[in-house]
Amino acid sequence: MYDTECDGEASMNYENERDKIWQRIEEADKFYIYGAQVVAYGVYTAIREVLKKCPEAFLVSTMDNNPPVIDDITVTVLSEDISTDALIIVSTPEIYHEEIKDKLIHYNLRNIIFVDTHTEYLIMSRYFRILGRFKLLEDLPLYNKADDLPDVKMYMAKHHKDRTLKKKYNIPPWIVPIQVGASLTDLRIADLLDNTGENISYKNYKYSEMTATYWAWKNLREEYLGICHYRRMLFLDEDDLKKIKQNKVNAVLPLPFVCYPDASGQYGRYISAEDQEKMMQALKEVSPEYYEAAQNILKEPYLYNYNMFLADKDTFNDYCKWIFPILERAEELCEPDGLKRSDRYIGYLAEVLTALYFLYNKCNLKIVHGEKIWMI
Repeated sequence: MYDTECDGEASMNYENERDKIWQRIEEADKFYIYGAQVVAYGVYTAIREVLKKCPEAFLVSTMDNNPPVIDDITVTVLSEDISTDALIIVSTPEIYHEEIKDKLIHYNLRNIIFVDTHTEYLIMSRYFRILGRFKLLEDLPLYNKADDLPDVKMYMAKHHKDRTLKKKYNIPPWIVPIQVGASLTDLRIADLLDNTGENISYKNYKYSEMTATYWAWKNLREEYLGICHYRRMLFLDEDDLKKIKQNKVNAVLPLPFVCYPDASGQYGRYISAEDQEKMMQALKEVSPEYYEAAQNILKEPYLYNYNMFLADKDTFNDYCKWIFPILERAEELCEPDGLKRSDRYIGYLAEVLTALYFLYNKCNLKIVHGEKIWMI
C-alpha cells in the first residue's frame, strides 16, 4: 500500500488497530449500538456492510428526538433486559461517554467499545475502503520522505465564548489560531484576528467559522489553505503533508458522515425547512448547475460536516468564489425587509453547501480523506 519502509510501518500500525477493533466486533455473538444518530448509523452501516451483522437494537438514554426504528431495527431505552454478555458499541459524541459509561456499569454491562473519533475512523475507513468511493489519505504513497514540507496553513477558528477544553492537545505549527468575530468584542484570545484586511468579521454571529474562511480567501496566498475549529481538526503529520503535495491532492476532508435516511437526516436536525428552501432558492439563482446536481447528491446518505478541510490554493479560491455569493443571496432571502437574525444559520447552510461542492467535484478534483480529532 505504501512505497517506503517508514510508511509501511505507519500503515501497519493503523491496520493492526483496525484489525483488533473489527475482530472484537466479529467475535461478538450479540451486540448493541448505543446511540441512534449520525455516528451510530455510520457504525451500524459499516458493520452491516463489512461483516453482514446487525445489532440486536439501538440503545438510547431517552426516546426524545430519536426515531423508534432504524432500518427495521428497534431503538430502545437502555434497561436491565440487556444481556450482560453482549458487546455494547457506544457510538455517540465523546462528550457523552463518561455519562453513558456510568449508565452501562449500573446495569453490569462492561463489554464496551467506546467510539471516539479515532475508533470511528478505524471503523469507517474500512467501510469506505471497501466502498471504494471515498479515498483515504493513508493509502497514498510517500515517494520521498526527504522532501521539504509544503507551505501549509490551517486556520483554527476560535471564539471568545468557546468553552475551555478539559484536556491539553499538541497543536502542530501549521495550524494557526484565528479569533473569529473579533470585531464584535474587545476581548482577545488569539494573536491573529478575522477583522483585519478584507473581512466579514462583523457577520460572525451568523456566519460562524466561515468568517475565518473568508478572511483566509481574501488575505492569503499560501500553497495550501484550510479551516478547522478549536474543538475539531484534521489529524495530519509531516509525512501526510508531503504526500498531499507529492500526489497532487486538491483537497483533504474528514470522512463523510453516513446519514439516515439521507443527508437531510443530519442537516435537517439544525436547519429549518424554511431555511433549507431559501438555501436551495439561492443555489438555483446563483449556481443552477449545482442546484440540479443537488437534487440527487443530497438524496444520498453522505455529508461532510463542520466546514473543515485543507485544499490547494486554486481549489480553495474556487470554492470560496462559489460559496460566498450563494451564502450572501441566502442571507438576503432569510432576512427580508431588514429582519435581523442572531443564530448561526449561515454557518449551518455553509456545511451543506461545502458538502455539495466537494461531492459535486469528486471526479474533477483529487480528494482524499483523513482522520479528524474531536478535542474535549
